[in-house]
Parts: sequence; structure tokens; C-alpha cells
Amino acid sequence: MDLQKAFDTVNHDILLYKLHCYGVRGINHEWFRSYLYNRKQYTYQAGCSSTLSNIDCGVPQGSVLGPLLFLIYINDICNAVPDDDIFLFADDSNLFIRGKSKIEVMERANLGLSNLNEWFLANKLSLSLDKICYTVFPANKRDGIYISLGQTDLKHVHSCKYLGITIDADLKWIDHVNSVYKKLIKYVGIFYKLRKILPIYCLKSLYFAFVHSHLLYGVEIYGNACSKHLDKLVKLNNKILRILQNVNIRTHVTDLYTHYCTLPIPILHELQLASIVHKFYRHLDILPDIFRNYFTRNTMIHHHNTRQHTDLHINRVHSSKGQKSFKYKGCSIWNGLPDSLKESRSVKGFRYGLKMYLLGKFVQSKQN
Repeated sequence: MDLQKAFDTVNHDILLYKLHCYGVRGINHEWFRSYLYNRKQYTYQAGCSSTLSNIDCGVPQGSVLGPLLFLIYINDICNAVPDDDIFLFADDSNLFIRGKSKIEVMERANLGLSNLNEWFLANKLSLSLDKICYTVFPANKRDGIYISLGQTDLKHVHSCKYLGITIDADLKWIDHVNSVYKKLIKYVGIFYKLRKILPIYCLKSLYFAFVHSHLLYGVEIYGNACSKHLDKLVKLNNKILRILQNVNIRTHVTDLYTHYCTLPIPILHELQLASIVHKFYRHLDILPDIFRNYFTRNTMIHHHNTRQHTDLHINRVHSSKGQKSFKYKGCSIWNGLPDSLKESRSVKGFRYGLKMYLLGKFVQSKQN
């Protein structure tokens, strides 16, 4: 869901009332009132200025307080749909509905959307109906589900972007891989020209700033895609490394990654999963709540002093899809690590040691 001019339509009276409810009172409350009221604006163009106009609503965009005040303004939106999950990122709202049947999902979605719309109207905000869309998981359950708001039927899409990750209804991550591929392919021609005029260390910095950052973001998720879907992105990454390192096509791929001390996408996926498991063991306080009880240690199953008593318990799975699940894959990767790595307490030290370990295994596998 997307709001129309969200920051510009925040009602000052409602915002001040909510600040008072959250405990901002007295002098502090008057300070916010002074900050919001009696603001004026005008337009200047080609030496001519318009008359001053009062700003009756909205929070200043581009300011430090603007986003914070907006988040306070919409903080109680979850009360509109107490039985469903709603996640907010600035003015973008995402409602997640689950159910045992199509009818249940459709009824809950329509009811939840109607309740949210009433909340938006009560807070003098309005939805952009042409930008609202929905996706059904899995895709083969799409038939028979229709979601509308008032007299407007909402648009069904096969995939949508959520926090920079393109999620498709089949959860195959093909659309996200294609999206990243399109972002990176444009650098090929640019890097061909830059490698002739920039020093080696600058080219390496360009790779990690403009290529590796895109590959690393969300690789915990899309790195689980089928190898045939990832192949084009893996090959593009290899090509970019060859261009920046100015080596010929016959240079072994292991040399490309060793020179830049980085990893191919499938192994980056393993690195990220193992890092999350390490935080589960050593830094539970910095993990999202969903992972606090996500894994089970063998010591919680039995108290026998076996060689695997410090490992994670792996539930038996009978399908390839189950073997790709984060719980199964993360446990398998962690249990296969050397004890010297598992005992590392520093997040930074663990990641560096693990990267060197995985890079060594990658080189060895290619040599064999």
C-alpha cells in the first residue's frame, strides 16, 4: 500500500495529540507545537517570488525530525488490524494475510484493507488506489481470490518489491535475479573505460561499492534460487571481475575471487547464513526476534557427551524444498564448520575467518 503525499498531509493537531499520548508533554510538547505551527513557504523563480502562504499540515521533508514525526504519526496503525501482520517502511505499508482456504484469505484481506482505509481517513491520510497491489502465495492458488477497496478492484501482480527485494509468487527469485542483473550490466561498458585510467586499488573499491553491495544485499534469500536461475548473475560477476582486473578469458575463476578476496554468489549465500547462526550462538541480542528460538541445539534434545553435542539439531526432511529451508541449510552449514571457527566470539573475526575458510574450499574444489 502506498500513501498519497504522506509527509505533506500529516495533520498537526492529530500529531500533537499522539505526542501527548506517548508522554511528550509540558515544555517539550510546546516546543513541538512551535516547530510545526506558523511555518510559511513561497516559490522563487527567475527573480520573482510568490506571496507567503501558511503551511497548515505536513512535516518538513529533508529534516532530521520529519521521518521521526511521521513514524510517530502512523505508529498506532497496527490497532486497525490487530489479528494480521502489518509492516511499515516510511510511507509504504505491507499487510500480510494467511489462511487455510482461499475464501478465508480473501475475506480477511478485504476486511483488513477496509479497516486500514478507515484508519487512514480518520488520520487524514489517503491511499493511492492505482499503486496498491497484492500477490498470492503460491501462484497456483491465485484463481478465485479478488481483493477490492470500495468499488475499486485492486491490481494483482506476480511479483512486487519489498525493501529492495523483488518477491515473486513462486518464490523462485527469478525476478530479483533479473533486477540485480539489469543494475549490474550497465557497469560493464563503464568499467572497460575506467580500467585504463584508474589505479588498481580504485578499481577494487569500485567493485565493492557498485557491484558487491548489490550482490550481498538479500543474498540470504535469493542465493537459495535454483542454480540455473543464478547462473547469468554468477557469470556476469565473473565478467566484471575480469574486466576490473584486466585479465584475459583464460584466467581461472578462482584467481579472480582470490585476488579481490571475495566469494561467488552461492558461497556468499552460505557466508550470510552461517553469520546469522553465529549471532544465534554468540550475540542473540542483535538478532531479530524471529530468530531468538529459531534453532535447536543438540544439548536441548539429549545430554549425551557425543562429538555432536554442541551442534545444532537438524530435523529430517524428505524434499529438496525442505533441504533449501533456512533452518535446515543453516544448521547443516554450521555443523560442518571447524570448531576453531565456531568458538570465535567476534562477529567481524568470525566473518573474516569464515570467508577465508570458504574461499579456500572453493579454490580446492576447482583444483580437484
